[in-house]
Amino acid sequence: MNTREPDWAYAAKSLLKVLSVSVLLFLALNAAEGLLARYVDLDDERLAQVYGTVARVANPDKRLSDGYSDGGRLLGATYTLTGEPRRAGHDQPQQGYEITENLFGTIRAPSLSGPSGALGDAITAVETNPGADDALAEKTRKTVDALPKTLETVAVVEFTHAMTTEQLIAFNRKHRICAGADVSYVYDPSFYDDSSFVPRTNAIVWNRGMLPGNSPTYQCEAEPATALAEFRRWTGLLHETDDFQEFGLTPYQLTGAAEEGVVHALLLDRWKLAALRELLDDPEVRTAHLTDAAFDLGYPDQT
Repeated sequence: MNTREPDWAYAAKSLLKVLSVSVLLFLALNAAEGLLARYVDLDDERLAQVYGTVARVANPDKRLSDGYSDGGRLLGATYTLTGEPRRAGHDQPQQGYEITENLFGTIRAPSLSGPSGALGDAITAVETNPGADDALAEKTRKTVDALPKTLETVAVVEFTHAMTTEQLIAFNRKHRICAGADVSYVYDPSFYDDSSFVPRTNAIVWNRGMLPGNSPTYQCEAEPATALAEFRRWTGLLHETDDFQEFGLTPYQLTGAAEEGVVHALLLDRWKLAALRELLDDPEVRTAHLTDAAFDLGYPDQT
């Protein structure tokens, strides 16, 4: 049986051709990217400013950081947020969450589609102007009274009626609430309509940490005014064509909530249960949804 020796010269020439074509394609791709950059904005700053922020708005069950980008390339850009579950205990496991935008502007962020777990359920339960419910309020007070007041908790405090900024500032002053990073505002409850093109929309939850690299002046009791001003300023960046489908929101819903500017509930992050209990006797508080509680093992008090 005859076996032919390999034609090493031919194999080398073929390999050289493959390498040459690969190099040429690489150079062409980089040249095309440089040319396209003159006519198309490949900067991913908008990805961070708009989509990074809307991810935080739609996912209040997570504490999401400022994040970082890959610099933006021809075929798309990626913005990665890092965060932890919004739980009462400290030292939660960190996780990365990616938002990607392709050349055609399509956004993908399957891991940031909306809140989940007990906190997600509590935010979904918030209603628009539900009115007082004495039986529900009493049941909530009994539940809280049965727990140690030294616990730290994450909770959603639902109002009997929508609060304007002025009313919320008065509420803060009455209860000596110096709002900040541990208080978020539910500007719009979640909504479900199976006859709509977008049947379910997430709630809109905002606080002073939503915008990357932004540090508004701390206002203490008057913080709701600063938060609303920042929310309205951010919605001014939105376009009708922004693709928020992955986040269960629409530009129209966000701008509408900012224009109306009323708050339906507060999300309290790592509050002492004793401080939360004081709010439950206020006639403007309908109920509090406790979503997590833990003992504070050596961390400073937070109220």
